[in-house]
Amino acid sequence: MEQKELRAFVLKVLTEASKFEGYVIVRAQSRREWSMRLSNGRFERVSTGGDSGFGVQAFTKRGATGFATSDVLEEGAGGKLVEKAIQLATRNETLGTKLNCQIWEAPQVLAEEATPSRKAFGEIPLAELEELVMTLHTRLRSAFPQGVWQTSYRQVEEVWCIGRTDGTLVSFEVPRAVLMHQGTVRAQGKAQSTLIHRSGMDATVLYEELKDQVLEKKAMDRAEFAHNICLAPQLSSGHYPLIIDYGLAKGLAHEAFGHAVESDHMSESVLGENGKLRKGLRVARPGVNIIDGPVLGDWAYQPYSANGLVRQTVTIVRDGVLEAGLGDVFSAEEADMPVTGAGRAESYNNVPLPRMSNIRLLVDRLLPLPPALPLMEEVRAIRKILLESGELLEGQKNLLLLGYRGGQVNPKTGDFVFQCDGIVDVADPDLPIYQPSIFSGKILSALEAIRGGLGEGCFDAIGTCGKGGQSVPSSGGSHRYLLMDPDQQVSLGGAQG
Repeated sequence: MEQKELRAFVLKVLTEASKFEGYVIVRAQSRREWSMRLSNGRFERVSTGGDSGFGVQAFTKRGATGFATSDVLEEGAGGKLVEKAIQLATRNETLGTKLNCQIWEAPQVLAEEATPSRKAFGEIPLAELEELVMTLHTRLRSAFPQGVWQTSYRQVEEVWCIGRTDGTLVSFEVPRAVLMHQGTVRAQGKAQSTLIHRSGMDATVLYEELKDQVLEKKAMDRAEFAHNICLAPQLSSGHYPLIIDYGLAKGLAHEAFGHAVESDHMSESVLGENGKLRKGLRVARPGVNIIDGPVLGDWAYQPYSANGLVRQTVTIVRDGVLEAGLGDVFSAEEADMPVTGAGRAESYNNVPLPRMSNIRLLVDRLLPLPPALPLMEEVRAIRKILLESGELLEGQKNLLLLGYRGGQVNPKTGDFVFQCDGIVDVADPDLPIYQPSIFSGKILSALEAIRGGLGEGCFDAIGTCGKGGQSVPSSGGSHRYLLMDPDQQVSLGGAQG
């Protein structure tokens, strides 16, 4: 369903809800997706899908809420769903549910955003996309036959319209696409894999890759590195000076810090006290900043919240001091933070929760780095720059961590455990490589250890964020690399799990 059709439908549902003395939010969504996966020169899967529907969230005058959804976007469906949501809200009020009237304070927003994509969904026929992806896959297999390669492509279009009884009506489109290469190499009876991606808004990402081969070159670089990992020794556990790449920095900012400032979990966060955000707390050195907000064309782009508010760019940490959190309209006041339009929902079937969009960790103290080079040439450039600037800590290993393999965080205690793809000791002129190791510690200690950055900002580290049974796209990054001092509360070493 197109944006104008969704707007007309939402307006009609709001008209049907006008007799209700409380408050109503209507969220309608239409979603289309094409995806494919190739393995060793053959298509394993090609799939197309779509979904549409709407949800109604009703609030009584006292602030009790009820939520109902339907996958039927047609005449007569709106009135029935409004009635159901109102009944649930009224029932919940009698049950003594938690009350919240903050939605009445939300500002009215009127917006109709044109799609930011350059190519409309479906403009390139599926058969042509299959041919393009096969060409890219075949070219990579020919360029690096030592690896076993899988290539996948995914293209999604989400159209949203959110209306409220205060007259708010917001509609927008979120297009996104990603091309991925996953390779596996073997040596001396061991296997190591690598996964790299290139994301954008639409099929343009395929044409760009066909022309400049950026992802192919990166895939070969990382596959060669993975081969060396198979032959590499294990690192001894310890506390080392570290250089982490922007993918791992995004993981640190997102998992270990971003979730800790979402307004609905302040009572369980290391950055909360008595359910309130600990504003003014120094969490890092001066010059360290953490920012979250939508970036046009990004994998996690969303210009408005699922509650119909403008999605704001928030400086969470400014100059090393905790300044703000990610607040949605229902939990921000209780957490003592402003509403920032942080509410996101996976689909019309879900009630929004405060979530990150694109989170990036930036520093003021920055060393220049030449434009992107082949991996080991870039490692040598890093060593040279650190030596020349006096940033290479002598008499010990200075370990460069490459890649992010996920991990977990306890937001209540601030403990984190992450994994990387591999490690290089840049203090040694021979640049020895080590097997992947566990990167763990306390989030505040890790932030305090950051002393500088290398290179330009890179914010396209993508993933999927799970919370409350919902999964939404996430992204972010930092400078190309971050420098970290050794810290007794931050460890590296041990086998990858």
